[in-house]
Amino acid sequence: MRELALWGARSLGPPTAADEFFPGWLVCPVDMILGPIAPAGRFEFRVGDEIASLVDGVAYTGPIDDPDVVVEGDAEGLYYLFIERRLDGVSITGDRALLDHLIDAAPQPIVA
Repeated sequence: MRELALWGARSLGPPTAADEFFPGWLVCPVDMILGPIAPAGRFEFRVGDEIASLVDGVAYTGPIDDPDVVVEGDAEGLYYLFIERRLDGVSITGDRALLDHLIDAAPQPIVA
């Protein structure tokens, strides 16, 4: 399912400002794309009012206490982080080495 989700995300491309998201949407890509490959640690992802967390590979809706890493950006920035391993669209607070470990385990970007 993970590979199919990645294929779908790559096929659709990044979200735009016109896209509408349902409440709680952020936990789905965190769980599907990052959960299976996540190192031990406490990650929090923020897009506006949406927050999803990843604790030792298990995804949760909402914030967590004492995250090791907080990643914040818009939906497009998170897309590029998840799909292309790019950090230029997000801000990072906390343990950068732990986030680098997660990114190193993430799928390789596809070269067109």
